[in-house]
Amino acid sequence: MKHLKAYESFGMHRDNCDRCDQPTNGVTTMSVFNEDVICMNCKKEEKKDPEYGAAVEAEGEEIRKGNNNYKGVIPNYKPLK
Repeated sequence: MKHLKAYESFGMHRDNCDRCDQPTNGVTTMSVFNEDVICMNCKKEEKKDPEYGAAVEAEGEEIRKGNNNYKGVIPNYKPLK
């Protein structure tokens, strides 16, 4: 077991959304813009952002390069109002 790497634990469970602070009702997803764990309502709004497609592409490229710790294209992303 000495050859195994220790990884930082990251949980997707949140009682409240990282972005809007509303209850998640146990259903969350990860933002494509940053490391926020968000509710499905925030995900729906995030998809409306004009930069959403570019963020999805950037995340996919990083994963293909083997970067599984990608912080997101806009770490301090604020949704459009």
